[in-house]
Amino acid sequence: MTTEKKKTTLADYDLVLDNSPHIFEKWSSQWIMLQVIIAMMFPLIAGIYFFGLQIVYLTVIAVITCVVSEYLYEKIVRKRVTVTDLSAVVTGMLIGLSMPNGTQWFSVIIVSLFAIIVLKMIPGGIGKNRFNPAVGGRVMYLMAPWIVNTFIAGEDLITTASQAEAITTATPDDLVAAATPLYYIASGASEVPEGAQTLMNLFLGNQGGWGGSLGETSALALLLAMAFLIVRRIINPKIPALYIGTVASIMLVYSGFDFEYMMYHMFSGALLLGATFMITDYASGGLTSVGRTLFPIGAGILTAAFRIGYFSPEGVGFSILIMNAIIPFIDKLVMPKIYGHKKRPMVEADYNLTEPLKKRDVLTEK
Repeated sequence: MTTEKKKTTLADYDLVLDNSPHIFEKWSSQWIMLQVIIAMMFPLIAGIYFFGLQIVYLTVIAVITCVVSEYLYEKIVRKRVTVTDLSAVVTGMLIGLSMPNGTQWFSVIIVSLFAIIVLKMIPGGIGKNRFNPAVGGRVMYLMAPWIVNTFIAGEDLITTASQAEAITTATPDDLVAAATPLYYIASGASEVPEGAQTLMNLFLGNQGGWGGSLGETSALALLLAMAFLIVRRIINPKIPALYIGTVASIMLVYSGFDFEYMMYHMFSGALLLGATFMITDYASGGLTSVGRTLFPIGAGILTAAFRIGYFSPEGVGFSILIMNAIIPFIDKLVMPKIYGHKKRPMVEADYNLTEPLKKRDVLTEK
C-alpha cells in the first residue's frame, strides 16, 4: 500500500512579507542604548567624586525632562511612543555630563527641551534627526550668554554657570588659575605656561574642573568608557581614532611638534567626551563607509581650526554640528548604486514630507 506524498505549498511556510532587507539582529536599539548608559557611568562616577552629587541632580533633571517631553510630544502628535528605546535617557545623560560646574536646574530643563523637541522630535525622531540632539543642546547652552547679553538688556537670565564675563575679562594668569587650559590657549597663548596643571592631573581629573565640564574632567574615565563600548562592539574604534588622531596631528604640527601642548588639547575640554559618545552617533554620523570615514576627519579639522583660530576654546560641539549638516550631501554623492538602476538611492527619510501617508520605495525609482 502506497501513501501519496503531500505537496508542499507556500502556505506551509511562515513567510515574511515586510520590506527587505530581512535582517534579524539580537541587538535592539534599547540594548545598544543600555550599553551606552552603562559606559556613561564611568564619567558620571568620576564627576561625583570631583564635584559631588550636583552632577547626579542635574543629570536626573535632564533625563526626566528628555523622557517626559518626548513622551508628551508623541502623544500630542499621535505618534508611536518610543521612550522605551532609551535614546531620550542617553540624550539626557549626555546633557548632564556636558554642563559646567554650578549650572542652574532651569538651564538644564531649557537645554533638554531644545534638544528633544527642536532637534530630535520635530525632524522625525530617532534615526531621522540630522543634528545630534545632545551636541545641539550643549552648543545652545554655550551660546546662551552671548545671545542673552547681546539681545536682552540686563542680567543673564538663562545661565550663570558659564562665567562668560569672567572669561572675557580675565588676565592669562587668572585663566591659568581658574579655567581650563583651552581658555588660556584661546586668549592667544602659543604654549602652556609654568604653573598650569600637570598632564597627569588632567588625565586623572585631579583639581576637578580644570579639564572641562562635569563629565569631562577625567580623561581616564572617558577612555575607560570608550574601551567598554569598543569591547561591546557598540562603536567602531576607527571613528574615535580618526577624530582624536586628526586633532592631535594638527595640534602637534601647529605647536612645532610640542608634545606637551598637543596633550593638553587631548585631555582638556570635550574632545574625549565627543569622541566617545557624540562623534559615534549612528543617526547623524553618516550612512556610507566613506561618510563615516570623512565625518570624524572633518570634525577633527574643524575642532582644531576653532581652537587655533580662537573663535571658540572648545570647538567640539560646533565642529560636530557642522559635519552633521554636511555629511548627508557627501553620502548622497558616494552612495553605491543599486544593481540594475541608474540612479543612486536618495539619502533621505523614506516618507515624502508633502504626502505623509505615501511611502517611497527607492527600488522602484529608476
